[in-house]
Amino acid sequence: MFLKVMRIKFLMPGLITAILTTVCPEVQAVYSFRFDKSEIRNDTLISVTHPSDTLNADTLLIELDETVVTAFNRTRNLLEVPGSLTSIGSTLIERDKPTYNLLPILDHAPGVFAHEGATNTNRVTIRGIGARVPYATGKIRAYFNNIPLTNTSGVTFIQDIDPAVIQSMEVIKGPATSAYGAGLGGTIAIRARQPQAMQTGISNSFQTGAFGLFRNSITADLSGSNAATSLVYSHTQSDGFRENNQFQRDAITSVSQFGISQNTRYTLLLAYADLKSHIPSSIDSLTYMDSPESAAENWLRTEGYEDSQRFLGGITATREFHDHLSADISLFGLWHNEKEMRPFDVFYEERYTAGGRFNVRRNLHAGAMEFEVSGGGEFFYEDYRYSNHENIDGEGRQGAQLSDNLEEVTTFNVFLQADANIGKWNFSSGLNLNYALIDYSDRFHTGQQNNSGRYDYGYILSPRISTAYKYHNNHTAFATISHGFSPPSLSETLTPEGAINPDIRPEKSWNMEAGLRGQTAGQRLFYDFSLYHMRVRDLLVAERIGEDAWVGKNAGESLHRGLEAELQWVIIGPRPNNNQLLEELSLRTNYAYNHFYFTDFTDMDEDYSGNRLPGVPRQVLYASLHNEWSAGLYATARWRFVGPMAMNDANSRFTSSYGLVDLSLGYRREMFNNWEADFFIRANNLLNRHYPSMILVNAPSFGGPPRYYYPGLPLHFNMGISLSFKDLTRSF
Repeated sequence: MFLKVMRIKFLMPGLITAILTTVCPEVQAVYSFRFDKSEIRNDTLISVTHPSDTLNADTLLIELDETVVTAFNRTRNLLEVPGSLTSIGSTLIERDKPTYNLLPILDHAPGVFAHEGATNTNRVTIRGIGARVPYATGKIRAYFNNIPLTNTSGVTFIQDIDPAVIQSMEVIKGPATSAYGAGLGGTIAIRARQPQAMQTGISNSFQTGAFGLFRNSITADLSGSNAATSLVYSHTQSDGFRENNQFQRDAITSVSQFGISQNTRYTLLLAYADLKSHIPSSIDSLTYMDSPESAAENWLRTEGYEDSQRFLGGITATREFHDHLSADISLFGLWHNEKEMRPFDVFYEERYTAGGRFNVRRNLHAGAMEFEVSGGGEFFYEDYRYSNHENIDGEGRQGAQLSDNLEEVTTFNVFLQADANIGKWNFSSGLNLNYALIDYSDRFHTGQQNNSGRYDYGYILSPRISTAYKYHNNHTAFATISHGFSPPSLSETLTPEGAINPDIRPEKSWNMEAGLRGQTAGQRLFYDFSLYHMRVRDLLVAERIGEDAWVGKNAGESLHRGLEAELQWVIIGPRPNNNQLLEELSLRTNYAYNHFYFTDFTDMDEDYSGNRLPGVPRQVLYASLHNEWSAGLYATARWRFVGPMAMNDANSRFTSSYGLVDLSLGYRREMFNNWEADFFIRANNLLNRHYPSMILVNAPSFGGPPRYYYPGLPLHFNMGISLSFKDLTRSF
């Protein structure tokens, strides 16, 4: 097996090189290796060096001018980006020290709201999009090193990515990109931890805490003259705060970078995760107030759980043919296998996905003007098999088979983008063409009961045009007009009888936004402010016809208006040749005002026009204050305020507002020869607030009170220690 894996590893680069050579015959093999800085470094917007950095610790790094982002399909400085974007780098991720998944990190992005009902029940919304998806993240797209984490049903699985392997994230808000498709809500581009050239080391991080938390991750970096590999293994387990809330995950991820010529380099990503997570489900208001640690009775009785395995792998080749022409080609594959024990049935699903992406860029210069034209596409095929079995008396015993289904989905995005820099102006325009074909086979029923068929919603063309103007040194104004859409999943296209409804249409929107971005106060203060207006038409409504069954219909439109503000301020930073007690005092804060409501919405003969969109708070405010002392001590205080949110379309139930405070204290110190130790302790929900960490929008009754609430964790503590060794003089 090992020989087969090694053979694939070295045959794939040869195949991709052959493709690139065909595109550009003048490729010559000059066998030397170099890393692109943008592949290795993508740090926070404002970052102060730590003693462990390879740069001089006395040097203050205010890196806005050097912060490189690539989410809009062009490598450029953050201040030049003509659109709404939040960059979250490795420094912030390290300070937050997330345990189960990356969702807490998204608090740093205004306009993004993450519900976290349980370790395997989450919902991420961007500007209100996806708020009414029942138990998952939908209508936004996500990528992990250019590998799509969004399946053909429109569900995004970002919670499966172990936080130990994340280097950085770029959150695009609104349908503002053509390279990743025209997602209705936006796109989350995640970059895996990159191996560092000419650096070999190993580190181990351990965490323990309340509710039986145990987590350990081991990271090894191996580097040579023409290759580097980063390998991360982590084990996480917890008993959970609630009944039937146990969690266990083992994950291993490998990222390798290597080159076979001066201008060609490869990145190989392999990731596998094995997860078993029990499901406490949502509870009614009385249980939520009196005994929030309880699980829903039917889920406790059946001991409901999700047992899944996921593998993803991909290889990307980047070729610089000459100074003005470059290309990227990626090939990827995903496998997902899952069993879910539910009170009403036993559910099995298995997905096989294979596809690729390519992108060709050409730079042109004409006097003082600079142009870049790029084009490419994404295609993939997914084989999705799922079936249901009887859960006998709801006691967790599998019975007779109830269904057997197969979906074969073929989809592609083709895009073209043009950018121009003319003096202080930056212009960008893009066009995306999308098509998807779904072939559904009912392999259980026969005759007239068989509802097999093919479905597509036609070609969708989504344009975008944006501009940015640098009106004064480090200050920029930007504006964008863009189109986006969200395709219906197959379950939403089916009628209550199970037949395909050809009248279902994708949700579509036009988005307009404008904003200001810049830095001031000696480059210590960064700000980002934007206003947006987005109207969503052909709104898809999920009408529940069973405890876990929905059908979709287009029922109206909604209007999303809001503002987002972000501020980062290095109040005190290290100064050259000045030994100071307080090395860093920095503030990072953001605010979102969300005015989302139905403009034309009728469901089940009820007119909800004018009502607030449920599942999204009107206001969210987040702030973190970080301190570092020369003795190695550091502390971070975090505060998050969430305003009331409607829980149903009728706006008859609302949550209460709440504020959460977290506090962490730590000590980081260099030890003898290239060793570093980092110890921390953290208090979460320091004020012991009672709050819902997630709500089930439009929760049904089914003979009892509606179960709206997933209770958040009370006051709890966790602590950890990490040891790392880096040897800059050795390589393999």
